[in-house]
Amino acid sequence: MADIPARCFVVSVVLLRVVDAQPEVLLLRRNHTLVGEWCQVAGAIEDGEKAWEAALREVKEEIGLACNRLYSADICEQFYEADCDAITLLPVFVGFVDS
Repeated sequence: MADIPARCFVVSVVLLRVVDAQPEVLLLRRNHTLVGEWCQVAGAIEDGEKAWEAALREVKEEIGLACNRLYSADICEQFYEADCDAITLLPVFVGFVDS
């Protein structure tokens, strides 16, 4: 029986802001992979970084804002990558930014 490895090297962040007492979700339009698709903030975990630290850094790098609150969503996105025959897991965070 062959094992399929599980890899975790990327984080995912769902960003929210509150405008007029209504929550809004930020989506980004992709321009490198999955061109034209809408998605949440995501990015690689760098060496020595904790997943939550990567989440904060990626938000700052990708949209130029700082999260004023960050929570673990207590779920992981998961998908199968056929090219490397592995399952990739992404811890999901929920972040809040100012309006």
